Amino acid sequence: MYKLYNVKTWGSLAIHCLLEEMEAPYTNIWMSPEQVREPEFRSVSPLGMIPALGLADGRTLYESAAIVAFLVAAHPDKHMSPALGSPDYGEFLSLLVFMSTEIYGFGNFAFSAADYVDDAAGRDMLKARVRQRVDQFWAMLEKRLAASGPWLMGREFSALDLYAFMLSIWGSPTEEALHAKCPAVAKLATAVRARPKLKAVLESHGVLKPGGYVSSDLA
Repeated sequence: MYKLYNVKTWGSLAIHCLLEEMEAPYTNIWMSPEQVREPEFRSVSPLGMIPALGLADGRTLYESAAIVAFLVAAHPDKHMSPALGSPDYGEFLSLLVFMSTEIYGFGNFAFSAADYVDDAAGRDMLKARVRQRVDQFWAMLEKRLAASGPWLMGREFSALDLYAFMLSIWGSPTEEALHAKCPAVAKLATAVRARPKLKAVLESHGVLKPGGYVSSDLA
């Protein structure tokens, strides 16, 4: 039995979706942003970040890409990734780490601009530069999907698509704006939303329809 430490629309969304798709046993622990910032949460997640996944032996995993890679390897019968050790699995890992470090990680500089830049003009410049760079990364995924979609691994749905969906709801400045620029990404997001196993999860996060996620930080 897993324990998912979960904040609505945060980086735990992809893990929440993946656990449901795999029908893996888990306990969902909803947390508020304030609870995540409490010192006590550091005993669960050393960086004080979401997601965190508690394992049956008492250990906790953190970093969203690492949790995805662990879950697909722990449940190969659910076919949420290519066969472990195959060239396709290597490509799967490349795309997963690309999304987690470039789109997710780089995009965080805009979400937390105040942590890095003191003056408002500097923060606005940082957000604009980050937006330009992240747009380039999305263009790479759009090109791949347009050429060999509908999913990131071609005709096979995988955990990558859940991860890309999560990132897409954070689209800058909005999900709808991202979809307008990247129609193949929009098609992927629509297909993810249509998956029966995900309806309750997406409703619980308020993102069953586009526009459910709003962030003033990227406005």
